[in-house]
Amino acid sequence: MSVKHSMFNTTKRDYFITELVLGFLMINGLHFLIKNYDSSFDGIWDYSRRGIYFHVFFVVVGAFFWRLGLWLANKIKPSAFAKLNRWMRTILGAILFAAYGVVVAISFGRIYYELFYRLTKQELMWKDYKIFDPDFSLIVLIFYFFIAAVINLVYYFRNWKEAELTAERLKKENIQSKFEVLKNQIDPHFFFNSLSVLTSLVYKDPNLSAEYITQLSKMYRYILEGKNQSLASVGDELKFLKSYIFLINVRYNENIRFELDLKNDLKSSVYLPKNSLQMLVENAIKHNRFDDENPLVVSVFAEENCITVRNNKSKRDLIESSSKIGLENIKKRYELIGNYELQVEETDETFTVKLPKLSQSEAGYFDI
Repeated sequence: MSVKHSMFNTTKRDYFITELVLGFLMINGLHFLIKNYDSSFDGIWDYSRRGIYFHVFFVVVGAFFWRLGLWLANKIKPSAFAKLNRWMRTILGAILFAAYGVVVAISFGRIYYELFYRLTKQELMWKDYKIFDPDFSLIVLIFYFFIAAVINLVYYFRNWKEAELTAERLKKENIQSKFEVLKNQIDPHFFFNSLSVLTSLVYKDPNLSAEYITQLSKMYRYILEGKNQSLASVGDELKFLKSYIFLINVRYNENIRFELDLKNDLKSSVYLPKNSLQMLVENAIKHNRFDDENPLVVSVFAEENCITVRNNKSKRDLIESSSKIGLENIKKRYELIGNYELQVEETDETFTVKLPKLSQSEAGYFDI
């Protein structure tokens, strides 16, 4: 069972229990009120045989009218009054509500009289009883409206809570769908370039080509196995990045250096948008010149609230064809997570991007 269904089922179960408890308290409250009003009982704590029968009667008949009212309310379809304006629907609903209350009050009084006076030969204590007894019916009616008000509050709170849960679920699903679009924007040129490099490598260096295939398979296994994950731990991102840098260095003759300064505990406790480190390195490769004498140096290290990626600058005269997904992609994903701000710092010598650290709870929220 999914989390969202579990949340809704738990909420409905909680409100059913709340309704049950309220019903029990209300019905017993009315029982004590009527018992106090009826002089044929020796106070509200009269639990003679007749008093016990009276208590059972109230619980059974009270529960029947309670559930009947809820059943009728659920059977009345809003579409039946769709042509009426809001005020007319409200007035009609109030009339039906009051009419049911009057029926309950009269029925309750009549059943009460027949069972506890005529059958027990005590009808003389209510010798003036008629089909509609004003005093008794008024007490029942007032209590009916009080109970109905409480139940309406419970239902209002339940609907409000369910609406809140629905809105939260839709918000999460919307964010996840946007995440999927961004996450799946892996540059297709890289895959084709990798196959092109592999084709020429197979004939020149079989051992290196075997390792190349291994690292390429690790990369795409990581992409495919984590397709339902929007965030990844720093440790997993670094493994993916190392495979990527191996492939790139084969293509660029070891002209890219990778410097890492991260404590082991950060690798499992800190999360980043998936593929973000690789995208930043790819961005650096596309925008800079490098060779044997002037390699591209990419440093990854931790600061207080962020993971920093920095590379030296040597701008290309002509930038490689780009799908323009790297830095902008990461910015948008951070915005979806929680309006995090991606810090970009550029000097004459370096280009720095600071990725805000994310937690495991945020990773759990955005995973599908």
